[in-house]
Amino acid sequence: MRFREYIIGVLLVGSLFLSSIIYKKSKEPVLRNFPIKKVIKKQDSDTPYFYIYIFYSKRNCYNCLRVIDVLNDLPEYFIVRGVVPEGELKDEKELREVTGAEFELEPISKKYNRFLPLYSPTIYGIDSQGIVYFILPGVPAEKEYLKKFIMTFYYKAYDILKDCGGACGKGS
Repeated sequence: MRFREYIIGVLLVGSLFLSSIIYKKSKEPVLRNFPIKKVIKKQDSDTPYFYIYIFYSKRNCYNCLRVIDVLNDLPEYFIVRGVVPEGELKDEKELREVTGAEFELEPISKKYNRFLPLYSPTIYGIDSQGIVYFILPGVPAEKEYLKKFIMTFYYKAYDILKDCGGACGKGS
């Protein structure tokens, strides 16, 4: 009788272990596979691209949207995109006048559901493999330090970004 209980216990533990492995493999980490829209851009060097996505609305506080000025002035190895409510894209000209955005805009869609921020504006820093490296809320005083933060991050993470599976800066 003891042997039978032992076998049942081993089988139970084994099945729980295997089911946890299957469950873990089926669950995708939250900060991976961000749906970036890769670009092919001519560059003279092998400098890796880094994607900056900002989720915002023209209804956000004016001072919070001042971070857009910083994003407009980043070097060419930063690919900046804005994600806005679909209704606001109907009058893109007005949206650009209100916010000052000079980068590509796209509507919030199902592909972003996993990444929708609770606070807006929110800035995501993403490599060419869709790995999110940072998420920053857009706050009024952020304009003062945002560019320094992004540039410092890029220089410190340069080797990691360069070695991201050979896909950095190549587009698709």
